[in-house]
Amino acid sequence: MKHKEKNALIAILALALLLVLADASGFVDVPYLNLQPEKKPITTSPTGAEREESPYISGIVTTDVAAFDSLDIATSRTVGTDVNCYWYAYRNGGWVLLGSGDGVDISVEEADHNIIYAVVSVPSGKNYYVDYQKIRQMNTRAQSVEYKDIDGDNVEEWVFRLDISKIPYASGTGKYSMPCFNIYLLTYDNMFNWPAAGKPDDITGAGTTKVTKYLEWYISLSGEKKALALSKVVLVANTSDVSKVTLKKLNIPGIGYLDGSSFDQDVLSDQIKWTYAISNTLYGADYITLPVNSLNKFEFTTAVEVDLASGDVIQFTLYLYYFDATESLQSVSDSVIVSA
Repeated sequence: MKHKEKNALIAILALALLLVLADASGFVDVPYLNLQPEKKPITTSPTGAEREESPYISGIVTTDVAAFDSLDIATSRTVGTDVNCYWYAYRNGGWVLLGSGDGVDISVEEADHNIIYAVVSVPSGKNYYVDYQKIRQMNTRAQSVEYKDIDGDNVEEWVFRLDISKIPYASGTGKYSMPCFNIYLLTYDNMFNWPAAGKPDDITGAGTTKVTKYLEWYISLSGEKKALALSKVVLVANTSDVSKVTLKKLNIPGIGYLDGSSFDQDVLSDQIKWTYAISNTLYGADYITLPVNSLNKFEFTTAVEVDLASGDVIQFTLYLYYFDATESLQSVSDSVIVSA
């Protein structure tokens, strides 16, 4: 090998060696010459040990929960007294109780996939409904809500599925902090009764030709910031002759006017019954509420078509079925007579 060629080869090898050393030291980035092994992202676990980064939280989470009056959010309710909140995980096909209340530490596992459950219930003796619709609306991490018995006590509770992904982690405490879960309650109107003014007068002189008459029933709540959970509405006529009476339409507050065909009709030996079922539980009930400075009049105006003969007297009775705070079914009723 000639002297000049030998010097050129030495220079090339020296340059290549310098590039390798510089790339290994991080001073330069040489495409296709990165000899360093690829590193997987790592993070520090609550115990301080390094582990490969996972999208799922594993460790201690400190809960945060507050409760308010749904119709007056400046009025707070006490967690543990006015309303209970239990924290659950669903693991291996079963429910696991993690803790209860505000500011408690619960243990979350990676297998939970960033999902925990807030189980909300009203203690015995408290006149509140859980405003589950507003809770869903006001808590962006609440993905869904169900109404079911998860602890086997034959009492259904409100079960909110919460997403806790990407919640803050404090290295100083080694704990995660859950954003506040806000609970909203409606005050059950335990003083409710059918108001005298909401009972329409009897209708006489309806005549002996087919005609539509309006029965202008309405209710009022006992005060502002109260609520009533309506379960079903039933209209009864004390005749079995379907040619004499027809339900044309009936207004239900919060739902609107319903055509008579929306009601289940039962013709019995001495009466005709029209039933509109709203819900068999507090989930799906029609919540009639009275916010501050609102008209305290909830109309159940009913249009009936009558085709009476001389001397006919038909009594119409409207029954309103509603739930109290313990989900026991209550009812009120009023009757109106329509005569030829």
